[in-house]
Amino acid sequence: MSELPLKGRVALVTGSSRGIGRAIATAYAAAGATVAVNYVSNAAAAEEVVAAITAGGATARAYRADVSDPTAAA
Repeated sequence: MSELPLKGRVALVTGSSRGIGRAIATAYAAAGATVAVNYVSNAAAAEEVVAAITAGGATARAYRADVSDPTAAA
């Protein structure tokens, strides 16, 4: 197994601006994934997650979308 098993992969983590979602997003980033940080209403919290991930040398970007709404998710 490589040192970064998710290198070259993209992970979309819903609800990743807080709690378990945040922990999952940072874990995926530590494993080498580029992370799409999804949030619905708290842009500042999402940007904090992005900043933490990029400070660790990984790539992340925040996306606002209510994934329970098919139109917003598209």
